Amino acid sequence: MELLKAFAFGVLNVLSIILPIIMLMVVIIGCIVVFASIFEKLLPKLIYKSLLVCVALVGFYIWAEPMNMGFYEFFRAMF
Repeated sequence: MELLKAFAFGVLNVLSIILPIIMLMVVIIGCIVVFASIFEKLLPKLIYKSLLVCVALVGFYIWAEPMNMGFYEFFRAMF
C-alpha cells in the first residue's frame, strides 16, 4: 500500500522499480546458465530438472539480500 501511495504522489519513479526487476531476471538467468553449463551432462534428466527450481530460488536469494541491504535505495536515488 505504501508503494501505491508513493507512486500516486509522484515520489516513486517507474525506473526505480523496473531496474531491480531487470536485475532479478539477469541474476536468475545467470545462475541457471552457470548451473546448466556445469551439470547438464553430468546429472540424469529428472534430477537436473528438479534442481533447476532450487537454482532459481538461489538466484532470487542472491538478488534479495543486496536489495535488503540497501541497493534499492541506490536505485531510488539514481532516478
